[in-house]
Amino acid sequence: MTSPPTPGMTVHALGTGGGPIVSSSRAGTSTAVTVDGATYVIDAGMGSIRNYRSHSSWAALRAVLLTHHHSDHLYDLGAYLVTGWEVPGESFSRPVRVLGPGPASVGTEGRTTSATTEIVEALLGTVFASDVAVRREDERRGDPRAWILAEDIAVPGGAGADEATRHPETEPFEVYRDELVSITAALVDHRLCYPAFAFRVDSRYGSVVVSGDTAPSPNLVRLARGADLLLHEVIDLDSILATFPDGPARAGIEVHLRESHTPYSEVGKVAAGAGVGELVLHHIVPNTPGAADLAAILAGARADFAGPVRIAEDNDVFRVGTQGEAAGVVRHELAGSNA
Repeated sequence: MTSPPTPGMTVHALGTGGGPIVSSSRAGTSTAVTVDGATYVIDAGMGSIRNYRSHSSWAALRAVLLTHHHSDHLYDLGAYLVTGWEVPGESFSRPVRVLGPGPASVGTEGRTTSATTEIVEALLGTVFASDVAVRREDERRGDPRAWILAEDIAVPGGAGADEATRHPETEPFEVYRDELVSITAALVDHRLCYPAFAFRVDSRYGSVVVSGDTAPSPNLVRLARGADLLLHEVIDLDSILATFPDGPARAGIEVHLRESHTPYSEVGKVAAGAGVGELVLHHIVPNTPGAADLAAILAGARADFAGPVRIAEDNDVFRVGTQGEAAGVVRHELAGSNA
């Protein structure tokens, strides 16, 4: 007999590392928000699926939202989509929506990025096509497309945003709603990644914002206004640059890192400007054991934000509000030690 879901809103740090790095200390970036037993996953970084199953079930999964299409946010997406597909006792209980950016042109050479719908179809129809065909015939499973519903998030027409003007100041807009949550998005500033989104999850218990990858963004400040919990990316630029040998590749990556991410000297200003209840830092760069100066990161964030600041570790759990209490109350159940 299945036990009833635990009421409340919790945030699970499934992966707290940033960048296309195989790290022994942090899984790739991924966050799960669970409300009254239903789970919504934001990004699907490398290794996060194992941590997902430590916190939630396939039956609980309702949506996967992608902030953008860099590989470190997508590595485990295929695993999320096919692992819960009609396995007795380990299956989705309802169709799972996958929402993320649509296609865009990049640069001056006619390169075009893939839409989220195209990525999902490529996974189901090409990457895992043999697996799907054999299991449907051998195990009598149905079509996984009946369980996986992919959608491209459309940037509102009046936003004035396009591939050339990627980050105009815009209002947040709703991308998902069910009986438990409303999820809104905002365009953020991640250089050539367009569109790139931050997401806000609101429930009757409170509100959580996940920044995605971004330089300091007024759109994110607007999205996060008054939120109980802001999970924001952070970079220790000097430390990550110290890991790269000199050369043309280093020069190109340095431009990207400087213009696409938020240094620890700036992230506290974002939280203060939004008036959030608490700041949690994740998508830590550099993402190798001991490479990032965590003490400097904390000190830098706390210099401009008077509220609580924490650096998330994999499998930390944050409780937002409690049943019957005001949404603004935030309590924590943390596996990490940097309180």
